[in-house]
Amino acid sequence: MRTTSFCKAATTAVLLCCAAGADALAQEEGIHTADTEKLQDLGVSEVSGAGYVPTGDASYTEIKASAWEGKSLTAADLLSSLPGIQAYKQGGLGSLQTISIRGIAARNILICVDGVPMNDASGGAVNLSSIDLNQMEKVEVYKGNVPAKFGVAGLGGAVNFVTKNAVTRGGRVLVAYGNHNTWEGAFQVSAPVTDSLMFASSFATRHSDNDYEYTNRNGTQYNDDDDYTSTRENAQYTDVSGNVQFRMLHGNGYFSTLSMSATRYESGNPGKEEQQTKVAKFVGESALMRYGLESVGYFDDALFLNAGLSARFDKHVSSTYYPLDHVGYTNKDFLEYGAATYKLVPEISAQWNPVERFRSDLRVAGEWERAEARGDSKEWALDRLSFISSGDLYFQVFRYGGIGSEGSLQLLKDHLDEGLFIQPSGSRILKKAGERDATLSGRVYSRLGAAESPLTGEISIGRFYQQPALMELYGTFPGALSNPELKREKATRFEASGLFKFPGNRTSFRAAYFESHIEDGICWVILVELLRAENIARSLVRGAEFELNSSPSRFMDIVLRATFQKTEDRSHSNSYNGNMLPGEPARAYYAGATLHLPLHFDLAWASEWRSVIYSDRANRMDQPAVATHRADLAYNPFEKTRLVFAVANITDEKYRNFYTPFPMPGREYKFTIIQGF
Repeated sequence: MRTTSFCKAATTAVLLCCAAGADALAQEEGIHTADTEKLQDLGVSEVSGAGYVPTGDASYTEIKASAWEGKSLTAADLLSSLPGIQAYKQGGLGSLQTISIRGIAARNILICVDGVPMNDASGGAVNLSSIDLNQMEKVEVYKGNVPAKFGVAGLGGAVNFVTKNAVTRGGRVLVAYGNHNTWEGAFQVSAPVTDSLMFASSFATRHSDNDYEYTNRNGTQYNDDDDYTSTRENAQYTDVSGNVQFRMLHGNGYFSTLSMSATRYESGNPGKEEQQTKVAKFVGESALMRYGLESVGYFDDALFLNAGLSARFDKHVSSTYYPLDHVGYTNKDFLEYGAATYKLVPEISAQWNPVERFRSDLRVAGEWERAEARGDSKEWALDRLSFISSGDLYFQVFRYGGIGSEGSLQLLKDHLDEGLFIQPSGSRILKKAGERDATLSGRVYSRLGAAESPLTGEISIGRFYQQPALMELYGTFPGALSNPELKREKATRFEASGLFKFPGNRTSFRAAYFESHIEDGICWVILVELLRAENIARSLVRGAEFELNSSPSRFMDIVLRATFQKTEDRSHSNSYNGNMLPGEPARAYYAGATLHLPLHFDLAWASEWRSVIYSDRANRMDQPAVATHRADLAYNPFEKTRLVFAVANITDEKYRNFYTPFPMPGREYKFTIIQGF
C-alpha cells in the first residue's frame, strides 16, 4: 500500500463523512440499556427502513423481523440487500448459501447465533441455509470489526442471529406455501411461569422439492446447439428446528438465562447438471446449549459482570451411491463421509463505566474444540484448546468527539489424537501438531458528533489475524493433504463512515469508505489430484458504500443502497496477479420501497443489480450482469393477523451462480399467514 494513495483516500473519506456520536443519542431515542452496547453507542436514526435500523456507524446495521417475515427471503438474501455484502447460492431452499463482506471471503466472516460462533474446525464458510429466519428476533451485522463480546476473531466482520427470547408475553403462528411444493411452518410462545421466571419456546420446519427447470448444457459449456431443458432432480430439502429458553430473576437481583436449541436437516445432492444423482444426500444435525448469568450493577452501576457457558455439537455427513446414479461406475461401495465437531466455551465479561465519558468492555474465554471422523473416511480426531481475551475502551474527550481502541489476544494449542495422524494419501505421518504463535489483533478509532448533531461518523484503522482451522492444517478431508506449516491470515483495514440526518429525522444518508489489504490468504490447490491448503493469496480491496433511508410521509418508506469497489488479486502468480477477486462485482445497487396503502394493505418492491463477476481467479469464467426484482403485498385484516403474497425473481432470471453449474430458480411465489396472540 502506498502511503500517498492511502492518505489521499483517508482524507477524502473524512471530508465526506466524519466520525461519530455516543451514548446520549441512544438515551434520547429510548433504546433499552441492553441494546446500547450492540449499537456501538452510536445512536439510532428515526428512519427504520422497513425493518432495517441504521446507526451512525455505517459498519453496523440491526435488522428486525419485519424486514423478512412473510417475504421470500433467505438469510443470504436478507444480508446481501445491505451495501458491501454479496451472496452466493447453489439453488433453491436449503442449498449452500454464503456471503462475502467488503471483498473478504465467507470463510473469514464470523457467523454467530445468540453470540455463539457457528464457524467450525473445517475452516469453510458457514452455510447460511441452515439458519431459519422464522426462529430469529433480529440480526446484527458488523461489516467492519468483530466486537469484543465475540472475541474479535474474524477478518471480515460478523453476523449475529438473535433468537426469539423470553422477555415479553405473547406468541405467533406462521404458515407458508409456495411453488416447487415449498412450505414453512413456525410457532413461538413466550409467557411467565412465575413472577420471577419467563419461558419461551419456538418450533419451525421448512421443505421444498426444488424441482425447478433449468437449461442443461449437456456437458458442453461453450456449445449452445446441444442444450436442452431439464428438471432438477434429487434436490429436495427438509429441516426441523426448535428452541427453548428460560429467563429467571434471582432474589439478589441477578438474572440468569438458559437456552437450548437443536436443528436437523436432510437434502438431496443433485450432482452435475448432465449427470444427476438419485440417492446422494446431505444430512446435518446440530445442538446448542447456553447458560448466562448477569449481575446487578456495582459501585453505583459503574460495573456489570456476566458469566456464561455454552456447549455446541455439529455433525455433517454427505453420502453417494454411484452404481445407482450412473451406469458404468465400477465403485460398488456406498460412500459416506463427514465430521462431527464439539465445542465448549466458558466465558466471563465485564462492563465498567466509572464516569459518563468513559466506557470499557472486557471478555475472557476459554475454548475446547474437537473434530472427529464420521462415515467411511479414515479414523481421525483433532483437538484445539484456546484462550481468548478481548476488550474495548472508549473515552469521550469532549462533547462532540472521542477516541477508542479494541483488541484481542488468542493463545491456542492443537493436538492430534493419540499423537499420530496418517494422511488420506498415506504419504506422511504426523506425530504431533504444529506449534502456533499467539495472535494479537486490534484497531483504534475516533468518533465525532453528538446526539443533536446532524452529521456524525467514525474513522478507524486496524490490524487483524485469523488462525488456520484444524482441518486445513491436518488434511482430514478425503483426498486432502496436511500442511501444518500454514501461516495465519493477516489483514490491515481502514474505514471511515458517517451519518447525516436531514431536518425532521425522517431521512438519513450514510456513507463509508473501506480499504483492506489481505496477506497469506488460504486457498485450496490441486496437487496430483489431491488438495492442499496453501498461503498463496494476497489481495487489495477498496471501495465506497452509500445508503439513503427515507420516510417522506407516513404512507411510504424508501431505501436506496449502492456499492462501488475495486478488488485486485495481488498474488505472486502471473496467472492471477492484477485480476478481480472471484465473485466480487465492481458495482452493486439496491432499491426498495414500501407503500402503506388504505384498507390495511402494504405493497413492497425491491430491485437489485450487480455488474459482471468472475467465477475463477484466472478471470476466464465470467457471469454477466444480473438484475432481479421482487414484490410482496401484505394485508392486515386484524391487529395481529397478517397475510402476505410474495413474488421473487419477477423477471424469471435463471442466471448461474458462483459455486455450481446449476442456475438459480426462476420466478417463485409464496403465500404466508402470520397470526399473533
